[in-house]
Formats: sequence, C-alpha cells, structure tokens
Amino acid sequence: MSQYQWISDDTQAELLDEQMLELADVARICCVNDQWLLERIEQEVVQPIVRDDRYYFTSATVVRIQQVIHVEQVYDADPQLAALVADLTEEVQALRRELKHLSSS
Repeated sequence: MSQYQWISDDTQAELLDEQMLELADVARICCVNDQWLLERIEQEVVQPIVRDDRYYFTSATVVRIQQVIHVEQVYDADPQLAALVADLTEEVQALRRELKHLSSS
C-alpha cells in the first residue's frame, strides 16, 4: 500500500496554499516519482499550468492527482479510467455545492 494520504474532500484542498507548486514538490507531496507525473501529463490525465517551459500545479490539481493515484492503486485502473473517475468525482462535488447553495437560498 502507498504512503500517500488521499485528500477526498474538496474543502481539504484549502490546506495547501493557493501558490503554484512545482513538479518536484507535487511528486514529493503525492509520493510518486517525477516520471509518473510526467507520464500522466503526457496522457492528459493531469493538466498543469505551463510557464517558461516549467510545470506548475494548483492545490485542486494536487487533489486530482491524489484521486488518480488512489483509483489506479486500489482498483488497478489504467490512467485514463482513473482520470474519468476524477472527472466524475469533481462533477458530483460541483453539483452538490450548487444544490446546497440553491437549497440555502
């Protein structure tokens, strides 16, 4: 089992500063190597911000990476399936936020 801790709730993304994180930092936070992360970028599973030919990541992207890692490891899923699960999870969370907002109005 991996040593990473999956951040499952989007509000926990706020634990990380909104500053941009570099590839090596994200790899360390997520307990993966740089190559793993570069492969997921090539496969368009993860979309970093590119500035001056360097990759930068937001806290929301780190949460997505952790979700992808979780799905890949727990369910032995390929990266594209893990990305789809992350997309659907993000969509469900957005819909829940919208529903909560509408019900409190």
